[in-house]
Amino acid sequence: MNTNTAGILLLIFSTAMWGVSGVCGQYLFENFHTDPTWLIMVRQVIAGTLFLGLIAIRGKEPFFGVWRSGRVIVREMILFSLGLLGGQYGFYMAISLSNAPTATVLIYTEPVYILLYQLLILRSRPEGRELLGIVLALTGVALVCTHGNPDTMVLSPEALFWTMVSAVSMALYSICPTHLLQAWSSPYVSGWGQILAGLVLVPFCSPFDSGASAWPPSALGAMSYIIVLGTVVPFLTYLMGLKIVGPVKAALISCCEPLCSILFAVLFLGTRLVFLDYIGMACIIVTVLMLSIRKV
Repeated sequence: MNTNTAGILLLIFSTAMWGVSGVCGQYLFENFHTDPTWLIMVRQVIAGTLFLGLIAIRGKEPFFGVWRSGRVIVREMILFSLGLLGGQYGFYMAISLSNAPTATVLIYTEPVYILLYQLLILRSRPEGRELLGIVLALTGVALVCTHGNPDTMVLSPEALFWTMVSAVSMALYSICPTHLLQAWSSPYVSGWGQILAGLVLVPFCSPFDSGASAWPPSALGAMSYIIVLGTVVPFLTYLMGLKIVGPVKAALISCCEPLCSILFAVLFLGTRLVFLDYIGMACIIVTVLMLSIRKV
């Protein structure tokens, strides 16, 4: 196996694991009524601790170094943490109010918000492909939310709201940490970001009250998957694949995530989607592909 193939397989593996993570969340919400706030709080704190544990073992970066790096870096660290919190909290709240495939695909409108930031704030000139991408994304969202009937909202306004919160937040933490990621490694930044994002939720949710009706082995397995195989492992394997194949191919391959979410939710949870759901999701995925290809 050559190096490029190994990189592609690492990226497919990581995005597939992320896709299954949302399905595990749906399983916990539907079958055991797990509190989404509790799930996010525990996930973020434990995953962040594991990341920083790896950093401490490696010993290449001072544990509290980021907090002694000056006002600009600290501000970006806080903004990154808030963006991470909004992205993950909105994602799992949307799943609890709809389903994993719908939430995952709608959150993939994140590149559109980054594009709007570039057009409206940075005043960059739009290309025809970019404008078409915005139209396609809006069409996809409309089809998923209404199934083609503008008088009927199939997706609840609350679920749509949380998907937008997640997508905008993900755009925020993609845009903000410019100096932060130049000074510190991604696992280090992610570790602190995860922990801070989880600690913000502590006043709103007891760590000892999950709201779940029971914790059989299947529920414990799903929760463990979300923390380890749905967060820590895919992040590290994604970075490994990214170094091999580059950001453009990585962005294209990341479109496997919603496809895996759809596949596993339909096969294992019996989630039912109609034809217009698939058309709308395809519009959004095509948008991501178009906006990724333009970076070549």
